[in-house]
Amino acid sequence: MAALNEVSLGIVLLIIGGMCTGVQGPMNGKLAQSTSGSFSSFLSFAIGFWPLLIYFLADTRGGKTVDWPTAARATPGYAWLGGVFGGLFVLILTLVIHRRGAAITNGVIVVTQLIVSVVIDQTGAFQAEQRDCTGLRGGGLASMIVGIALVTLF
Repeated sequence: MAALNEVSLGIVLLIIGGMCTGVQGPMNGKLAQSTSGSFSSFLSFAIGFWPLLIYFLADTRGGKTVDWPTAARATPGYAWLGGVFGGLFVLILTLVIHRRGAAITNGVIVVTQLIVSVVIDQTGAFQAEQRDCTGLRGGGLASMIVGIALVTLF
């Protein structure tokens, strides 16, 4: 999608994505209080499957534009398992958010994502482009850790 190369559209989509993850946890957590964490997480993925399927079918003309044999050979095994981590993320979020609150839960998640992302950038793990953790990056990360500590404690 050529439009996604536009920086402004990318930022807008990331902001929308952040809003979605910010409200998803409390919504799933509320459902979990009435049902169970496992059902709420399952339902979240089951319902979320449909818009993803529609986009996939439209984007790939029903999967026809994907060279499946080449993709299977060229893609490392770990790259096919991202959904496992997404499922665990939703389950953990659903189980914890109403016990700890949205700010603490999402704050810890965001800081942890940032720490893992800096490590991935620093090491080039998963064939990501390597980016050094400069003093300013480290300082920004430390500031976020202090910020979530303040949100958690006060």
